[in-house]
Amino acid sequence: MAVRKMTRRGKAFLFIDLRYRRKDGSKGRFRRDAKVQTMAAARAEEKRYLLNIAQHGEPYAPGEAEAGAVPRSGKTFRDVVEEYRATFMVTELKVSSRRGYAALLEGTLLPRFGELAVGKVDGAAAAQLDLELSERGLARATRNNVQVVIRSVLRFAVARKYLRAMPEGMPRLKAVGQSILEIPSDEEVERILAAASERHRVSFALMAYAGLRPNEVRALRWRDVRLRRDGEAVGGFVSVREGRSHGETHTPKTGQREVPVAPELGRLLAGIEGVGGAGREEYVALNERGRAWGQYGIVQAFERGRRKVGVGGWSVYCLRHYAITMWLRVGVPVHVVQRMAGHKHLATTQRYVHHLKEDLEEAGRRLARGREERTLRI
Repeated sequence: MAVRKMTRRGKAFLFIDLRYRRKDGSKGRFRRDAKVQTMAAARAEEKRYLLNIAQHGEPYAPGEAEAGAVPRSGKTFRDVVEEYRATFMVTELKVSSRRGYAALLEGTLLPRFGELAVGKVDGAAAAQLDLELSERGLARATRNNVQVVIRSVLRFAVARKYLRAMPEGMPRLKAVGQSILEIPSDEEVERILAAASERHRVSFALMAYAGLRPNEVRALRWRDVRLRRDGEAVGGFVSVREGRSHGETHTPKTGQREVPVAPELGRLLAGIEGVGGAGREEYVALNERGRAWGQYGIVQAFERGRRKVGVGGWSVYCLRHYAITMWLRVGVPVHVVQRMAGHKHLATTQRYVHHLKEDLEEAGRRLARGREERTLRI
C-alpha cells in the first residue's frame, strides 16, 4: 500500500511511498509526508503522483513548481564530495576536523560509494557499511565518525538540491563509554616539570597550571599574556584567543577564554618574558631549537620526559586534566572551572567533580584505616 500510517517522535502521520519505473527503465522511489493528513486527501494526492508517473515517468509533471520537487541531478557521490570538500569543509570545519573527514572520505567512503549516484547512498547502504566495519572489529567511536561524515555529505547534497531530503533509516550513532580520567599527582607533575628543559617546562606548565590544549599552547603569543607582579608573587591572566593545528591558525575549540595565571606558571613566564628580544607577537612556547612547535612536538617531548622520570603511561593531556582537577580542589566554583577549561557543556566539567569525590572518599577510607591501626597498637 502506497499510503501508510507511520509514527515519528511519538506522533502518527500519513506517508506516501511509491516505487516506480522511469521512462528510461531505471527504478525510482518517491517518498514524502502527505500534504493533508487525512486518508481521503492522502489517497487523492497519491493518485495525482501515479497519474504523473504514468504520463511523464516521474511523480511531478515537467515544469511543475511543487514544493520539494527536485530534478534528477545525475551527481555521483564522488561529484558531491568534490563540491563538499571545496566549499563546506573549507568554510565550516576546523583544520583538525577537516583532516579527519578527509581521511575517512579517502580511506572508507569514496572507495565504497564514489561511483554510485548520490541518491543510492541511503540508509540501507550506510547500515550495511556499518555492519561490515563492526565485523572488522572497528571501535564504536570510529564507526560513529564514519556515519557522521556520511550524514554531513548527504545534508550538503540536500542543501544543493541534489537530494529531495535526507534518506530514512540512517543508522543510529552508537553509545560510546567515557574514558577513565588519568590524573597525575602533585608530586608526579613536579617531577615531570623538574626534569624538563626550560623551554619544554614552559609548554608543560601552560597545560598543567592553565589547562591549555596542545594546539592552544602552540598558538599562544606574548600579546596574550598579562603578568601582574606583587613583590615576588606573579599573577595575571592568559588570554586563549587562538589554536594552531598543522600549521594553520584557528579559533579555539569552544571559543576564546581567559585563565588566571597560577603562581607556579607566573614565575616561569616572568623569568622568560622579553628574553632574547621576544616581542609581543612572538610565540611564548618554543621547542629546543627556539622555534614554534610543530604538530606533534609537544606530545613527543612529553613522552620522552615522562619515560625519563618513570611515571605513568599517560598522554600529555593528563597535564590539562591535572589543571582542571587542581582548580576544583582549591574551591573554584564548577561553572567558573567550565569557563576556564573551555568546556562547551557543564557535564564535561562534572566528570572531574566526580573524580574529585572519589579522591576524597579514598582519603576518608585511608584516614579510617589509620585510626583503626592506631587503636589496635594502643
